[in-house]
Amino acid sequence: MKLRIVSAILGIASLAYFIFYGISAGLTNKFTYVWLLIGIFFLLFAFFEKPVLRFLKAVPKPLTMIGGVVIALCVLVLVVAEVFIISYGASAPEPGADYVIVLGTQVRGRTPSYNLARRLDEAYEYLTENPKTQVILSGGQGQGEQIPEAQAMAEYLQGKGIAMERMILEDQSKNTFENLKYSREKMEKKDARVVLVTNNFHVFRSVRIARRQGLTEVEGLGAPVMWYTVPNLYLREAFAVV
Repeated sequence: MKLRIVSAILGIASLAYFIFYGISAGLTNKFTYVWLLIGIFFLLFAFFEKPVLRFLKAVPKPLTMIGGVVIALCVLVLVVAEVFIISYGASAPEPGADYVIVLGTQVRGRTPSYNLARRLDEAYEYLTENPKTQVILSGGQGQGEQIPEAQAMAEYLQGKGIAMERMILEDQSKNTFENLKYSREKMEKKDARVVLVTNNFHVFRSVRIARRQGLTEVEGLGAPVMWYTVPNLYLREAFAVV
């Protein structure tokens, strides 16, 4: 009975989160539908608890043990991934970098989305404290965007007082891999010290990709996200890291 109640609560909570997230942030991120599937799974289990438990009891013990070990290992891998994601997202870079690279994300018309604006705010703080650091703004033009993300970022930083002479625009990339590949090509100094600015959940994976691109002296700088997006973004990122 208790198992059924817990399962029903988890199912309703997952469905409620899916609906709230869809209303607040939209459903452009396909991973969000995972919460719908999780909700349906738990509600179905709550409804069919007795036949499911009877079926599991009929399964040979070696198979149930193997299944339990596989599930436990999967959970452990995701937990370890989350530890790296959270720790990298909370780290603070050293001053005096040669370049700051700001990774692009959604622009609404000409205006940076919430996540992109927070990245730019973090970059602005670092650039203000390190006046010799140049900034590479990396992001092409996506669907529904009137201008490339790089241009929208430049306008945002210019409005906050950062001189255009300090900005290098990379406006061809479509994903994180291309962001870093094309940004590195813009650098005059190939062994440069780089601070990579993205949202906190995305720092670990971005830094790993940057190192594969040959940026050996790279640190991450994470920007916050809206509180209600945390479960979705961090769970999705754990799967992406794995």
